[in-house]
Parts: sequence; C-alpha cells; structure tokens
Amino acid sequence: MYKFFKTISESNSCTLKGACTIHPSVSALSLVLQEEIKEIAYYLVKLKELNFSNQEINDFCISALSIFLINTSFNKKKYLNLVKELNSIKIQAKEKYMSHCKEKNIPCEMINNEFELKDNNLQISQLIKHAEFLNINKQKNCEKQRLRLFELIALFAKLCAIVSKQIKKENGETNELNYEILRFLALSNSFSIRQEKLKRRILEFCEIFEKALKKLDSLKEKNYGEKTSAKVNLYQRKGHSILISGDDLSELKKLLDDIEASKKENINVYTHGAMFYAHFFPSFQNNPYLKGHLGTNTAEYDFSNFQGAILLTQNFVQKIDSLYRGDIFSNKIISFDKVLDIKNNDYLPLVEMAEKIKEFDEKTIEKTKEVSYDKIKIINFLKTFSQDEIIIVVGNIENSEFFMEYKNKKVLNLNCPCDSEIIFEIIEILRNKQVKISLFFAQCNVMNLKIIFALLNKNLKVYTTNCPHVLINPHVVEALIEDFKLKII
Repeated sequence: MYKFFKTISESNSCTLKGACTIHPSVSALSLVLQEEIKEIAYYLVKLKELNFSNQEINDFCISALSIFLINTSFNKKKYLNLVKELNSIKIQAKEKYMSHCKEKNIPCEMINNEFELKDNNLQISQLIKHAEFLNINKQKNCEKQRLRLFELIALFAKLCAIVSKQIKKENGETNELNYEILRFLALSNSFSIRQEKLKRRILEFCEIFEKALKKLDSLKEKNYGEKTSAKVNLYQRKGHSILISGDDLSELKKLLDDIEASKKENINVYTHGAMFYAHFFPSFQNNPYLKGHLGTNTAEYDFSNFQGAILLTQNFVQKIDSLYRGDIFSNKIISFDKVLDIKNNDYLPLVEMAEKIKEFDEKTIEKTKEVSYDKIKIINFLKTFSQDEIIIVVGNIENSEFFMEYKNKKVLNLNCPCDSEIIFEIIEILRNKQVKISLFFAQCNVMNLKIIFALLNKNLKVYTTNCPHVLINPHVVEALIEDFKLKII
C-alpha cells in the first residue's frame, strides 16, 4: 500500500516545477482576502442575533470566499477592487452592529485587529505588509494547535462556499447554507475559543456540508439526467476546437447552448481535468458539440499543446503562471492576467475566437475510454455483502500490486464518477451491517477533498495521497492527521 501511493505521489512533476506550492506574496494576499471575509462574517452573525440580516451581502461574501488564489499572474486590479468592496462592507456591518448595540443598550463585542482603508489609493505592497502583521499577531496570540484548527475551518468553509455557488447556479436555494458557512467561519476570529469547541463545531459542520453535497448531486441529476456508464473519446477531431477545464457543469451547459444558438456547426468542445465528470450525464452524452476529453491534467502542458480556444471555469484550480496565450477565456471572479473575461455570461466571444484559430486537421489515433457506472449494481452487491471488512478505493487504480495486498479481503474499486452521494450511501449500508470500512482516495483534488472533509465525523479509516500545497497547506494537513486521524501517505 505505502509503496503504491508513494509512487503516485513521487511521479507528480508539479513538485519539481514548483506548481505544488504558492508564492509567498500570493499566499499573503489570499490571507488578506480571507481575513476580510472572516471579520465581515463576525459582524453579520452578531447582527443576525439582533434579528438583522442581508442575503445580498451574504451571497457576495460566499462568492469571495469561494476563490482559490494560487497563481502569481492574477488580475491585480480585480483583486484590489474586491478587497476595497469587502472592506467597505465590513465597515458598514461594524457600524450597523454598533448602532444596534447602542439602540438596545447592550455591550458591543468588537474585533481589535481590523484593517480599514484610509483612502482609495490601495497598493498590493500595503496588503502584503498587513498580511505580515496578521501572521505575527496570530503566532503571538494563538497556540499552534488552535491556529491549525482555524486554518482547517477556513479551508472547510471555502470548500462549502464553492458547493453553495454551484447549488445556486443549478437553481437551488442557498440562503440558510450561506449563513451557516459564515457562522462557521466567524469562529476563527476569537483566539480564546477552546480547542474542544472548535473540534465539536467542525464535526457538526460536517453534517451541514454533507447535506449541501447531497443537494448539489441531486440538482445535477435533475438538470442533466441520472448518471450512466460512458464511452469517452480521448482524441481531437477535425474542426475548430474549444477546451473547457474546471468542474462547473453549468458553464459547460451554457457554452454548448450558446454554440447551438449561434448555429456554429464546425465547433468541437472537449473537456479537461475535473470536467471529465460531465460525460456521465445524458444531457452531455447526447450533445452533438461535446466530442470528448483531452489532456494529462497538467494544465500548462495541455494548454500549450492544444490547437483551439480555452475556457477556465470559476472553480479551475491549477497553476498556469508560465503560460501566456491570447485565446484563453475565464469566468473566474479574479481571473488570470492576460486572460479574456467572459462578460454577462456570454460565451459567444469564446466561440468566435475558436473560429479564428486554424482548424485542427492532423491525423490522430482514435482512442476511447469506457468507464462503467451502475449505482444499482453497487448497492445490491453491498446489501448482500457478508464479510466483516471491506476496502473501498475511490479513483482510478490499475496497479495489480495494490489489489494483491488485500487478497484475503474484499476490495471495492469505485473507478467511476464518484460523487459524494454514492459514497454516503455506501457507508450507510455498510454501517448498518456493522462492516469495518477503510476508504482510500487515489488522488487528492478538490472533488475528493470535499468528500474527505464531509467524512470527518464518520469515524472511518480514511487514507489519501499527499495533497499539493496549492490546495491544502501543511498546517491543515497536520490538523487532519492529529485532530481527525486522517491518514495521508
């Protein structure tokens, strides 16, 4: 087991290229963004206790919280404007809270280390300096164990914010969920809060997160059909091409709809990375413009070699610092520098760009991949399962040595679109049968991290490969290992 996972981890070239790590300045600016949202959350919770709430502000904060800032080549102007807006919201929320306290004649509980803009001429260097102050203040006033739980809470809230944004895009209601996310995040404002309380609240939040994941899965199947087995083409065809990367299915749907509405018949769309998941939904399987899946999941390499236009969805999380092209579009809140913005949810400029790029006309080897998905078959198997222990593997493992290590135990390899819903259902069935469960995640990515965090309260043996620092910093890894018994190999 160890040798197998170690091989996967060491074969990842991102470590050698520096793509697994975040530049210190970007990390600092990400911290400033997080702290602003965290402090706003504190005052929004206090105002909610006084029967005042603002869903629009809640939604805005959730959108800002959902950002993964990992590239040095991000749009600085958009970042600064977002910080200014968040700072303005924080000041307004603080003043409103103070006004309500005065009106009700009750003491106000304030945050002491706030950052307030003195003028509109905000500079990146000021914010990096402020981040240094925040870090020093944390190290001085907060012990290591509590600090790592704060960082875990921040990542947990961020993952849930991403899910909330996707629920809203799939026409689901998120008001209650958004408030719970902000209430959870607000915990990390107090350096005096007991560690036991933090752990308890993290475990309680797992239930909220599990419901959110199930709701999102349900909405996807409602909007795109129930998932089925898929045969996916892994080669580029003749014609003008678009590559879409990320995991936001609603953006893929809108792109395909815009192509159909424009009657651009010679446009071929290919998924990349986490968007592979789309091929298991009938709505996308039956779309004439979606031709297959391309790439190695290493974005810089794949994008450099792709002949066509590229779309990065809001939840695209890879480093592309050394990539400079004029045919990449993005719908991200803080987009990459030198990347064209999708405005007003209109993907037609992307389609027109694809038409300007020379058609792909090379001879390629026709390669396909068949991935089975039969939820009923899996559930029926588990209902009749009679052993006292099972090993569940999530992800693509083709190494036979892995399975040989468990020749005396049953290994269930979920080499299929493993959303959270089927994982939770499997666990519930096996728990009721009192079967001992070990769960192995073959890859560490955003999708699997969501499931792993939702399982923290299940008291399971959960293993995963080592995660790149662009997704999860070492302090959070330490908290997962020491406080929640996650096994990271």
